[in-house]
Amino acid sequence: MLGLVRFVLVANVIAAVIVVGLEMSTGFFGLKFVSDYAFFIVMLIWGTTALFFMYPPLGGMGQSESDDKVDRITDSMVDRSVADEIDDKRFSENTAFCIKLLIAGVPAFLVCVLASIAT
Repeated sequence: MLGLVRFVLVANVIAAVIVVGLEMSTGFFGLKFVSDYAFFIVMLIWGTTALFFMYPPLGGMGQSESDDKVDRITDSMVDRSVADEIDDKRFSENTAFCIKLLIAGVPAFLVCVLASIAT
């Protein structure tokens, strides 16, 4: 549990530094309120989550995506049990990482929602 809290804190600090740094250096978004910063922090964290979930790092060693007959026949002659185990482990680790990132975006999301209710 302490590891999750530490991960959430570090992820939010890194996202806040990126958002504040971009805003101070460019001023492109015109952020003025805390809720604006919180919104962009949520978008950065949850956008990163979506990208990691759709395109996992080092994923897909055991799956062949080609429909070529030669590739399918050659692939059927290879023992894929070890590669499939590695893929399953990577998928579960990537899923756990994505869930952590989703949870990491919740505090900034709550700040965004509570700021909009207060006004």
